[in-house]
Amino acid sequence: MTKEFEEIAISGGKVTFTIRTDDFGRLSYQVGYSGSSSGPMVLIGVYALPQGIPVGSIQLGGIGQPWNPPPVPGCFAVLIASDSQGRFGHQCPSCAGYWRSGPWPSICPYCASMLDGYQFLSEAQARYVSHYCDVLNDALDAAKDGEVVIDMDAVAKAAENNEDIPAFYVAEQSQQCKFQCVACDEFNDILGLFGYCSGCGTRNDLEHFEIHTITNIRERLNAGDVPEDCVRDAVASFDTFTSQYAKQLAKRVPMVSARSNRLTVQRFHNLEEIASVLKSWFGINIGSGISKDEWAATVLMFHRRHVYEHNGGEVDQKYLDDSGDTTVRLKQHIRETKENAHKLLGSLLRVAKNIHRDFHQLFPPLSDPISAFEEKKARIAKYQDGN
Repeated sequence: MTKEFEEIAISGGKVTFTIRTDDFGRLSYQVGYSGSSSGPMVLIGVYALPQGIPVGSIQLGGIGQPWNPPPVPGCFAVLIASDSQGRFGHQCPSCAGYWRSGPWPSICPYCASMLDGYQFLSEAQARYVSHYCDVLNDALDAAKDGEVVIDMDAVAKAAENNEDIPAFYVAEQSQQCKFQCVACDEFNDILGLFGYCSGCGTRNDLEHFEIHTITNIRERLNAGDVPEDCVRDAVASFDTFTSQYAKQLAKRVPMVSARSNRLTVQRFHNLEEIASVLKSWFGINIGSGISKDEWAATVLMFHRRHVYEHNGGEVDQKYLDDSGDTTVRLKQHIRETKENAHKLLGSLLRVAKNIHRDFHQLFPPLSDPISAFEEKKARIAKYQDGN
């Protein structure tokens, strides 16, 4: 398994420029790429000005399919190979965040900037593009028929042997959270735990909350863990979940500083206050589809979190004042049941899904990659049914 921040070597290969002069003295060139890697390798292309500045993405078709034309005349076609895991590093020009994913991201997973894929090239890839153009320029200036090669296999071998490597060496780096987007199936490898899918813009917070947090706490309960501890940890995890969406709202929606501070500085331990803020400010209805009885029980558990976290389970005046709970008295030690803790987890998941759904009504994911994935799943299902 790849470790955090581990360097991932390039997949290697050789770029060959074939220079030819026709009978009328006109100079032309062809670009070829050959690879010998035993691992996965993906090839992409960008159009670059002769000065080494990327200006467009190349849609590499199959055999016999023409490429899309360059955005301006005179561009060089630059071929870039993936890392040895078939992935590409990317860097956002807006926030400088780095991540790995497939070849052509549409959205920065950190700041949600939407750009053309070629604009997310990493610093190492940009140096490679510059070197590539320099080599091709020198070959054309020499006006000598023959082949000129950029040997990335030799560069990869030098890196493997800890020898001197050129500045244009493209090495990627694994990050901390690898996830397959549930909406479009794009692979993402990002710093931290939470972010947008770089393919479609769907956030991964809900998936992490459901698959990791909720599942983990349920397993603890079933294994005999103290229900009061599980309630405390469930509310704390929901606080983390909600704060991620709140921070994005503060970044992406213009607002006065007081509101921004509420979303980015204060905690989210008061469920009724959370519901009021998100509904009145953004139209996010976190209680959608939840009955009054279930909502009241969930609100009460949020108040009890304070008792379990700060008082060791002993009722204080703050709990009595805030919760209105008349079933207990001051200084009483309260205990939670396994059943109530499981019910809380189910309610928190429903609230979390409401937040995720309404957030993405404000910031809709890209439909094309999601539709393509749904069509792919339908084709696979049809094929499996047929067999």
